[in-house]
Amino acid sequence: MFGVCDGTITNWIRGGLEPVDNKRPQLFAGYKLRQFLTNMRWPRGRSPEKGRIFCSGCLGFKALVAETIQTASTETKWLSVTGVCSDCHNMLHVEVPASDLGEIFTSSRNTAEDSCDVNEEAVSGDIARSGTPIPPENNSSNLRWLYGYRIFLENHQEWDVRTVDAHLRAIGQMSAFLAHKAFELITIADVCGFKDELRHRRELDGRKGLSRSTVVHTLGRCCAFFKWLQRRPDIRMDPDLPGYFKPSRRERAAESSMVKGTSLNFDQALCIFKAMPQSQPLELRNRAIIAMLIVTGLRIAALITLRGKHVNPHTRWINQDPREVNTKLGKHIRTYCLDLGSGLLNAIAAWARWRDTNGFGEDAPFFLPDRHIQSNKIGLGYRPAATDLAQCWKSDDSVQRIIKDAAHAAGITDGGISSHDFRKIQHPFLSGRGGMTINEELALQLNFGHTPTEIIRKHYASMPDSERELILDELCRRALSHWSELELYLAFARSKITETDPDFRRAKDIFEKNSSS
Repeated sequence: MFGVCDGTITNWIRGGLEPVDNKRPQLFAGYKLRQFLTNMRWPRGRSPEKGRIFCSGCLGFKALVAETIQTASTETKWLSVTGVCSDCHNMLHVEVPASDLGEIFTSSRNTAEDSCDVNEEAVSGDIARSGTPIPPENNSSNLRWLYGYRIFLENHQEWDVRTVDAHLRAIGQMSAFLAHKAFELITIADVCGFKDELRHRRELDGRKGLSRSTVVHTLGRCCAFFKWLQRRPDIRMDPDLPGYFKPSRRERAAESSMVKGTSLNFDQALCIFKAMPQSQPLELRNRAIIAMLIVTGLRIAALITLRGKHVNPHTRWINQDPREVNTKLGKHIRTYCLDLGSGLLNAIAAWARWRDTNGFGEDAPFFLPDRHIQSNKIGLGYRPAATDLAQCWKSDDSVQRIIKDAAHAAGITDGGISSHDFRKIQHPFLSGRGGMTINEELALQLNFGHTPTEIIRKHYASMPDSERELILDELCRRALSHWSELELYLAFARSKITETDPDFRRAKDIFEKNSSS
């Protein structure tokens, strides 16, 4: 990570950085290493930026929680300021001139206008990909077990980094609740107390509340960890302890029967798209993002890692290469942009033209971050393609914020609309309006990157891209048509529909099929 030699690490240890234990390989608590390097490089604390203080946990400038700010005099013109980071809740410290204190308080009361673009650049890859940081662990034996479990998940389970982080985050939450008690000393009573705490938070509203799915997954991940821990030769614990992490049968049934996501439908998605402005490059990009989600149903992890070479706006094919695009389970997915009208494809093509005109080539992200389109809110400036190598977003927070702002502007405020809800609008619309056949059902499944069910895979899974393209185009055209089959039959029989009409071929097929029968 740092590109340093063993001698440098030895000097760090001499300078006060303490390993977790005396075993090899040497382990350091991540948060302690960040604090040590920050204190070594900036002994007085890194100078605040617009009232925000540098956090070694988030690796970025963060506002303090106003209620936790405390000051103490150190010299005539300097004050020692401490407070809790508004994101990761670590204690931060810096020494500033007395004249800067007012700006720190102002920033702590005004966090809504923080530049998301700058925050993203300062966040490390692991934290950004996982959404939230893993709670720090300060028990040395627990750190050694967590290291071994992470190696086991990455090397033996071959899980994605984000999945591994999700498991470690769940274990970290449990450890924090139990005051970092040694894992081998945790009892059944401790497990029951943690489970009751999750149940209590499930009933809360707002940011402190948890969904049923989060509770079930957190308990399941903790259960898997203790099953692994039981198999270690030097561990003695109650053999029934992992089973107490499992939710009750009633809770599992309630979770499996719940309807996931919001009630976003195709008409509402179009309303969101049409309400978006398109005068500025940033607005052009945001509009293209919503259009891409509607016509493809891409997962957000894939969308933010797309590059110019993966998207062909002329053929309307998107090549999700798992070596460069973050696809689910590392699958290679070929996605066709459906022609659902309303200028959706035109919005994507307009954004592609802006990219090409401004010199962003095939290796640049298809959806460029804000810093490559306009200057951000703290004045770091616009970064054109000629002077800076464009990089993909490190997290999906910016796209999720674009979606929520667009939905709010369109007056759709019921429920928390997210990117995944756009995957759920195509099938109901096309099946309800288009009378979907099994071949069309298969084509849509393949377009989403789903693995067909056993019967469909056995009999229908062999479908070239050219055939899928024709099938999906016909399905979309049928879904967007205002003619019923009876009306098309009568119009063709009475010669009231001409060859220039887009529904002429369908009307002819319906007439010939019914006439022969």
